[in-house]
Amino acid sequence: MFDKHLSEANKTYFEHFKFAFFAGLLLLYAGLTSIIHAVIPSLFPFNSLKIVKKLIERSSP
Repeated sequence: MFDKHLSEANKTYFEHFKFAFFAGLLLLYAGLTSIIHAVIPSLFPFNSLKIVKKLIERSSP
């Protein structure tokens, strides 16, 4: 089960760990800036969208 996902992602454990860990931190940052943006729209415009787009591009095979 564990190896199946790694082979589907075409990554070693370390490559997967590095991407998933970094993506998690970025998504936490995106969530926080999105909440701030909801209150003060002039701060962090399109920040969350840019982060999600970059993560999708990096994770695509």
